[in-house]
Amino acid sequence: MRADPHSHADLDQARTLELDLDLVVDFAQRVLHGTATLVFAEPVAGAVDLDSRSLAIEAVSDADGRSVPFEVGATDPVLGERLRLELPVPTDRIAIRYRTSPAATGLMWLSPAQTDGGVHPFVLSQCQAIHARSLVPLQDTPRARITYTARITVPGFASVVMSAAPGTIEPGADGSRAFRFAMPQPIPPYLLALAAGDLASRDLGPRCRVFAEPGVVESAAWEFADVERMLASAEELFGPYPWDRYDFIVLPPSFPLGGMENPRMTFLTPTLLAGDRSLVGVLAHELAHSWTGNLVTNATNEDFWLNEGWTVWAERRILERLYGSEEAAQQAVLGRMTLDQTLADREAEGASTALTYAQAGLDPDHEFSQVPYEKGFLLLVALERAVGRARFDRFVQDYIAHFRFQSIDTDTFVAFLRHTLPEAAPVDLTPWLQQPGLPDDAPAYRSERLDTLEEAARQGEIPDGRAWSATEKLVYLSHLPAEVDAFAVADHLGIDPESPNAELRSAWLTLAVRSGAQGLEAPLRSMLSSVGRTKLLKPVVKAMVARDDLRPLARELFDANRSRLHSSTRGALESVLAQARPPRP
Repeated sequence: MRADPHSHADLDQARTLELDLDLVVDFAQRVLHGTATLVFAEPVAGAVDLDSRSLAIEAVSDADGRSVPFEVGATDPVLGERLRLELPVPTDRIAIRYRTSPAATGLMWLSPAQTDGGVHPFVLSQCQAIHARSLVPLQDTPRARITYTARITVPGFASVVMSAAPGTIEPGADGSRAFRFAMPQPIPPYLLALAAGDLASRDLGPRCRVFAEPGVVESAAWEFADVERMLASAEELFGPYPWDRYDFIVLPPSFPLGGMENPRMTFLTPTLLAGDRSLVGVLAHELAHSWTGNLVTNATNEDFWLNEGWTVWAERRILERLYGSEEAAQQAVLGRMTLDQTLADREAEGASTALTYAQAGLDPDHEFSQVPYEKGFLLLVALERAVGRARFDRFVQDYIAHFRFQSIDTDTFVAFLRHTLPEAAPVDLTPWLQQPGLPDDAPAYRSERLDTLEEAARQGEIPDGRAWSATEKLVYLSHLPAEVDAFAVADHLGIDPESPNAELRSAWLTLAVRSGAQGLEAPLRSMLSSVGRTKLLKPVVKAMVARDDLRPLARELFDANRSRLHSSTRGALESVLAQARPPRP
């Protein structure tokens, strides 16, 4: 039974419980090569279908070393290739010798010039939603949760981190080093994660350590000094932390996301190093995933809101506890602004804005948007307000305890909600889950402070905002008319076009391009050549392609930086560039 439209796996054939990796990182060839051993829940014979993408399968054997026939199917543009094994006799494990492609969609190979240190190469993975199959042949569906062990061999200059507990480091006769890891808790395959390069680390508390390149690690340690306090606050809300340690790594700039919640080793973008701790909310979001997403997981990408809507809700509860209700309210207001724009954009594209919809044949990377994040958050707030916070908090802990280390679909959530929280019955779930847009009675958030700034922006007023918070500046920028003097705005808000706060750089550059401002080539070149985060690049490029004079520059900068961008970022920007209107005659 193929229970996931984004996987070839049929869990009635076999179900993988454990994975063991023995891989070599080859920076020169830009491949991983070695062996993946899959352990099944019980001995099986006959056909077993696995997911793969551009993998070179060299040999397959069973638990007794017998050769196993296999067939690699035709390439599906979304799913990759089906790897069909024909097990001649019952076996509970198979070993697959293989190598990845240099173009593996789940790996980013960085040259020394693309790192902070500039001396050694670097590799990192990004497996969400269905890119684990480009690293390992496996059942690449969240329904097939696995524990794993790994032995990763790298050159002597490199260290390795994974989404697992580290073990021994073994020196090799050729100067290489082998790093061992173990993940004893079952995780969905998209949470497999690896990074290798020249790394340093700093302890931030008894359970938390930050990793980064040596030239970045001190600023990263300062920026995220509050992580232990975040962790303690999250435990008060959601129960004991279930993954032993909470370590994280600040990656080179090509990383495409704000963060990725890989258990025991969250991956973070360096765009969060604003120098003023104004963007640490992203870390709170990834930390919250330890309960909502990693512990209780969406069964398929059609249920993605169960990860992200829950986690936005949890993140804002953590921020409220740490920094007060006004901070949480401001984040909710900013989130609603983003959601409204996303709803308008997706509706114009003919894309769904329901929380759940059929995605067979659709690429999860292309379906990614803020809808499951912010619409999902508002649904949970509607439920919370219907029953009261104290009652809802008890439900949250019951929900997490009941489904811990499980992957569930939306129907399972709804059944549990109706049984466990009958007081929420007045909330009609159909408009939220199955219909476009937002229900008329969707929860609203207000901040008098932000209301004042929005009104000033709409009137075209440019007050002195140097002392404003980053959130206040972002809200103000988003409401300014296109005719405003963008350079005057930057001066009054104290925004440097080369600001370390990449969120503000992106918002200001988008405004400046739309306003028709001249003299933007240098800051645009800097932004598009130093940032890899999709969220920050896409609005800037979209604004550029709407201007005849900047459209060629948008294409030039994309082509020049294509090789350093993640495949999902490339796809998003290619889509924007493809929609550009032709130059006026």
